[in-house]
Amino acid sequence: MKAQDKLKGKIRLSKILSHSGVCSRREAEDLIKNGHVSVNGSVFKDFVLDKKNIETIYVNNKKIKKQETRLWCFNKPVGYVSSNREQKNQISLFRLLPSKIPRVVSIGRLDIKSEGLMILTNNPSVSDFFEKPINNICRVYIVYVIGEIPENFLTSVKKKLVIDGIIYRHFKLDILNSKKNKHKFKIKIFEGKNREIRKIMNYFKFKVERLKRVEYGPLKLGELEIGKILEIKEEKVKIILKKFGISDENYFW
Repeated sequence: MKAQDKLKGKIRLSKILSHSGVCSRREAEDLIKNGHVSVNGSVFKDFVLDKKNIETIYVNNKKIKKQETRLWCFNKPVGYVSSNREQKNQISLFRLLPSKIPRVVSIGRLDIKSEGLMILTNNPSVSDFFEKPINNICRVYIVYVIGEIPENFLTSVKKKLVIDGIIYRHFKLDILNSKKNKHKFKIKIFEGKNREIRKIMNYFKFKVERLKRVEYGPLKLGELEIGKILEIKEEKVKIILKKFGISDENYFW
């Protein structure tokens, strides 16, 4: 029997706790080891259990409620990192979130010099789905650059590029404005590799002055002000999940 068949219908208890906003997976494993987690009224020290057998879960005598997927749009300002782990002289965008927001993760990232749409969710598995290149989720950016447009530029971006040994898929680029050596591009990509647009622009000798994400999959930045957050209505979240074949039952428990 294959390992994946043995695990069919099972779920890691630490995953449930982290998705429910209790703590990180590593912290959850410590809670389980130390006997602070009860399942169906009994202390549970295993790490994997059957989904269908779960009735109640308690952590330190507090009942864990079954979660529904929630999504937020956040307009990230320049100068903040997308990670909740801050390096020296860095400030995380998570510091800007209202205290009423539950434990969330970002869907994709924007580097410290970039701005615009960040999608946040309480469901890490939804984040994983939208980030995977195989799912072809479109990201749209407005990019301001300085430099001369090479003769082969518009045809080159329609083909895959190899830059420093990394393969980048073709993408769609529209020139929205062009005056002398200053240009405004609209770029659609489907991978979201680390600093992808900046590396491609640098490859063509452009200097990026401003990079702003305005769409990610089904969600748009719209008129959301810088530093502000907006929760997507429950009905729209359900429509989005259904469109992409995502079920809460598949990702929570």
